[in-house]
Amino acid sequence: MTLSSRLAALSAECSTLSAERDAAIAQRDAAVQENDKLLMILSQYKRTIFGPRSETLDPGQLSLFITAQAAGAVANDDVTGGKLPDGADGRGKRPARCSRGKLPEHLPSIDVVIDIESHICPCCGERLHKIGETVKEAYDVIPMQYRFKHIVRPRYGCARFAAS
Repeated sequence: MTLSSRLAALSAECSTLSAERDAAIAQRDAAVQENDKLLMILSQYKRTIFGPRSETLDPGQLSLFITAQAAGAVANDDVTGGKLPDGADGRGKRPARCSRGKLPEHLPSIDVVIDIESHICPCCGERLHKIGETVKEAYDVIPMQYRFKHIVRPRYGCARFAAS
Protein backbone atom coordinates (compact mmCIF):
# COMPACT_ATOMS: atom_id res chain seq x y z
CA MET A 1 0.00 0.00 0.00
CA THR A 2 2.78 2.41 0.72
CA LEU A 3 4.29 1.71 -2.67
CA SER A 4 1.08 2.51 -4.55
CA SER A 5 0.50 5.68 -2.51
CA ARG A 6 4.10 6.76 -3.18
CA LEU A 7 3.59 6.08 -6.89
CA ALA A 8 0.42 8.20 -6.88
CA ALA A 9 2.21 11.05 -5.08
CA LEU A 10 5.11 10.96 -7.56
CA SER A 11 2.68 10.89 -10.50
CA ALA A 12 0.84 13.95 -9.12
CA GLU A 13 4.14 15.78 -8.56
CA CYS A 14 5.26 14.93 -12.10
CA SER A 15 2.04 16.34 -13.59
CA THR A 16 2.40 19.51 -11.46
CA LEU A 17 6.00 20.01 -12.59
CA SER A 18 4.97 19.41 -16.21
CA ALA A 19 2.27 22.06 -15.94
CA GLU A 20 4.75 24.52 -14.39
CA ARG A 21 7.25 23.79 -17.18
CA ASP A 22 4.60 24.42 -19.86
CA ALA A 23 3.65 27.72 -18.19
CA ALA A 24 7.31 28.81 -18.04
CA ILE A 25 7.80 27.92 -21.73
CA ALA A 26 4.70 29.93 -22.68
CA GLN A 27 5.92 32.89 -20.61
CA ARG A 28 9.36 32.69 -22.26
CA ASP A 29 7.82 32.60 -25.75
CA ALA A 30 5.70 35.67 -24.94
CA ALA A 31 8.80 37.50 -23.67
CA VAL A 32 10.74 36.58 -26.85
CA GLN A 33 7.89 37.89 -29.03
CA GLU A 34 7.74 41.13 -27.02
CA ASN A 35 11.53 41.50 -27.31
CA ASP A 36 11.40 41.01 -31.09
CA LYS A 37 8.62 43.60 -31.36
CA LEU A 38 10.62 46.13 -29.31
CA LEU A 39 13.78 45.50 -31.35
CA MET A 40 11.81 46.13 -34.56
CA ILE A 41 10.40 49.37 -33.15
CA LEU A 42 13.90 50.44 -32.09
CA SER A 43 15.32 49.72 -35.55
CA GLN A 44 12.52 51.76 -37.15
CA TYR A 45 13.25 54.72 -34.85
CA LYS A 46 16.97 54.47 -35.61
CA ARG A 47 16.26 54.53 -39.33
CA THR A 48 14.00 57.54 -38.83
CA ILE A 49 16.54 59.45 -36.75
CA PHE A 50 19.80 58.45 -38.46
CA GLY A 51 18.60 57.49 -41.95
CA PRO A 52 18.64 59.64 -45.08
CA ARG A 53 16.54 62.79 -44.86
CA SER A 54 14.43 61.78 -47.82
CA GLU A 55 13.06 58.87 -45.82
CA THR A 56 12.02 60.79 -42.71
CA LEU A 57 8.52 60.06 -41.52
CA ASP A 58 5.98 61.94 -39.48
CA PRO A 59 5.71 60.37 -35.99
CA GLY A 60 2.01 59.66 -36.58
CA GLN A 61 2.82 57.84 -39.81
CA LEU A 62 5.55 55.88 -38.08
CA SER A 63 3.19 54.58 -35.38
CA LEU A 64 0.68 53.51 -38.05
CA PHE A 65 3.43 51.74 -39.96
CA ILE A 66 4.70 49.97 -36.85
CA THR A 67 1.30 48.59 -35.88
CA ALA A 68 0.45 47.51 -39.42
CA GLN A 69 3.82 46.03 -40.34
CA ALA A 70 5.01 44.60 -37.00
CA ALA A 71 4.75 40.95 -37.97
CA GLY A 72 6.12 41.45 -41.49
CA ALA A 73 9.08 43.51 -40.36
CA VAL A 74 10.09 40.98 -37.71
CA ALA A 75 10.12 38.29 -40.38
CA ASN A 76 12.06 40.61 -42.74
CA ASP A 77 14.66 41.39 -40.05
CA ASP A 78 15.12 37.66 -39.50
CA VAL A 79 15.80 37.19 -43.23
CA THR A 80 18.17 40.17 -43.60
CA GLY A 81 19.82 39.70 -40.22
CA GLY A 82 18.71 43.17 -39.03
CA LYS A 83 21.24 44.91 -41.30
CA LEU A 84 20.63 48.27 -42.95
CA PRO A 85 20.46 48.35 -46.75
CA ASP A 86 23.53 49.21 -48.82
CA GLY A 87 24.41 52.91 -48.65
CA ALA A 88 22.55 53.45 -45.35
CA ASP A 89 25.32 53.35 -42.77
CA GLY A 90 23.32 55.05 -40.00
CA ARG A 91 25.46 58.17 -39.90
CA GLY A 92 24.36 61.66 -40.87
CA LYS A 93 26.42 64.26 -42.68
CA ARG A 94 29.23 65.89 -40.71
CA PRO A 95 28.76 69.60 -40.08
CA ALA A 96 31.24 71.92 -41.76
CA ARG A 97 34.20 72.99 -39.65
CA CYS A 98 34.10 76.49 -38.31
CA SER A 99 36.90 78.85 -37.30
CA ARG A 100 38.00 78.09 -33.77
CA GLY A 101 39.49 81.52 -33.13
CA LYS A 102 43.00 82.51 -32.07
CA LEU A 103 45.23 79.97 -30.40
CA PRO A 104 46.35 80.64 -26.79
CA GLU A 105 49.41 82.87 -26.43
CA HIS A 106 50.88 81.21 -23.32
CA LEU A 107 51.91 78.00 -25.12
CA PRO A 108 55.40 77.81 -26.63
CA SER A 109 55.65 77.93 -30.40
CA ILE A 110 58.14 76.93 -33.07
CA ASP A 111 58.49 78.36 -36.54
CA VAL A 112 58.97 76.04 -39.51
CA VAL A 113 59.83 77.59 -42.87
CA ILE A 114 59.19 75.44 -45.93
CA ASP A 115 61.20 77.10 -48.69
CA ILE A 116 61.87 76.26 -52.33
CA GLU A 117 65.13 74.65 -53.41
CA SER A 118 66.24 77.29 -55.91
CA HIS A 119 65.62 81.05 -55.88
CA ILE A 120 66.47 81.33 -59.60
CA CYS A 121 63.65 81.88 -62.11
CA PRO A 122 63.45 78.94 -64.54
CA CYS A 123 62.24 81.27 -67.34
CA CYS A 124 64.77 84.08 -67.33
CA GLY A 125 67.49 82.97 -64.92
CA GLU A 126 67.13 86.00 -62.58
CA ARG A 127 66.80 85.83 -58.82
CA LEU A 128 63.22 85.47 -57.48
CA HIS A 129 62.06 88.00 -54.92
CA LYS A 130 59.62 87.32 -52.10
CA ILE A 131 56.09 88.55 -52.86
CA GLY A 132 54.28 87.14 -49.80
CA GLU A 133 53.87 84.13 -47.60
CA THR A 134 51.21 81.78 -46.35
CA VAL A 135 51.16 81.15 -42.61
CA LYS A 136 49.31 78.23 -41.06
CA GLU A 137 49.01 77.75 -37.30
CA ALA A 138 48.54 74.23 -36.03
CA TYR A 139 48.31 72.55 -32.67
CA ASP A 140 51.35 70.33 -32.18
CA VAL A 141 51.00 67.76 -29.41
CA ILE A 142 54.10 66.00 -28.13
CA PRO A 143 53.55 63.65 -25.18
CA MET A 144 53.52 65.77 -22.03
CA GLN A 145 54.07 68.98 -24.04
CA TYR A 146 51.83 71.29 -26.04
CA ARG A 147 53.14 73.90 -28.43
CA PHE A 148 52.23 75.75 -31.60
CA LYS A 149 53.87 75.19 -34.91
CA HIS A 150 53.86 78.16 -37.32
CA ILE A 151 54.38 76.80 -40.81
CA VAL A 152 55.53 79.50 -43.25
CA ARG A 153 55.58 78.97 -47.01
CA PRO A 154 57.16 81.96 -48.77
CA ARG A 155 55.81 82.83 -52.22
CA TYR A 156 58.21 84.05 -54.86
CA GLY A 157 57.71 85.71 -58.19
CA CYS A 158 59.84 86.86 -61.07
CA ALA A 159 60.53 90.63 -61.04
CA ARG A 160 60.77 90.80 -64.84
CA PHE A 161 57.19 89.51 -65.39
CA ALA A 162 55.72 91.54 -62.49
CA ALA A 163 57.00 94.83 -63.97
CA SER A 164 55.50 94.27 -67.44
